[in-house]
Amino acid sequence: MTPARIGVIGCGKVSQMYLPVLTGMSSLDVVAVADVDPDSARAAGEQYAISNVVSPEKLLADPTVEVVLNLTPISAHVDVTRAALAAGKHVYSEKPLATSVEEARSLFEEAERRGLALACAPDTLLGTGFQAAWKALTDGEIGKPLGATAAMYRSAFRGTSFYTNGATPIFDMAPYYASALVALFGPVTRVSSTTRTWPEGEVGEAPAAGPPVAVSGVLEFASGMLANLTLAWATEHRHEIPVLTVHGTTGVLRFPNPNNFGDPAYLQRYGEDTWTELPGSRQPEDWKHNLRGLGVAEMAQAIRAGRRPRAGGELACHVVDVIAGLVRSGETGAGVELSTTCTQPAPVPAGEQHQLLF
Repeated sequence: MTPARIGVIGCGKVSQMYLPVLTGMSSLDVVAVADVDPDSARAAGEQYAISNVVSPEKLLADPTVEVVLNLTPISAHVDVTRAALAAGKHVYSEKPLATSVEEARSLFEEAERRGLALACAPDTLLGTGFQAAWKALTDGEIGKPLGATAAMYRSAFRGTSFYTNGATPIFDMAPYYASALVALFGPVTRVSSTTRTWPEGEVGEAPAAGPPVAVSGVLEFASGMLANLTLAWATEHRHEIPVLTVHGTTGVLRFPNPNNFGDPAYLQRYGEDTWTELPGSRQPEDWKHNLRGLGVAEMAQAIRAGRRPRAGGELACHVVDVIAGLVRSGETGAGVELSTTCTQPAPVPAGEQHQLLF
């Protein structure tokens, strides 16, 4: 496969998760980096031996750039993605695709109109852990699925910033869990929730009664499944505490953290006292622990094959609808019918992860 020529816009902290992986993939060629801060772009270019360090405008005008990787802050995602599509580039965006379903839908429709590929993080679902657990689910290892529980707990915020204003943390972290649930069970039709968020600009600490930033809701799927989703910033533990379990008629699957790639997954059948690690779920030791960029390679493969990427724009748009619906339901106290749908993505065939990486 001819390597896809990638231009990266946004050379902040997130780029340090992507560039070590992207620059080592044979299916990708990172040909340019750009940032509104020239020093950040220059530093990234020097660190990863990328000589073409330009402004975002010049990168978009460069005819040799085939795919734009949008690693800008959340507030800039929509504008940068829209500009890249207008320049005729395929786009892979950091999550979320947008913070409103109207903006997300407009980006997806624009990509469709122009015949361009649009994809969005998270690509952690392409990792060995999630894929092995997904296969166990589809193979009937726990019988018929009955329900799912997803939860993320993080340390309480002790100050305010752009990140803590309103529902920004929810839009930042919920895509991992919502994307996982949609991949497993298909599109969501209705959500209901309770939320707690700081008013914009307020400074405070986690009150004794509960966290200042939290969402807890129920997702109703077109397939008939129900799932609970909770995210809260309130612990005294500095690391993420993830939960993603699916209960079936004969047992339960414990999925890995959807914010990681290759943590092991486990199966326990009812009546058993121990969990069994799923074969193939633990990532090989000689692979990089963090594989952000795997979705970019998968999108490049999809472009060459003339198919939709697994982490495609339709899925990302629907995930925004799910999250926005949860936030709106928490604000109004009423359930929210979703206005979008999506095609359930296909699992990664055996061996394809290795092909994408090497």
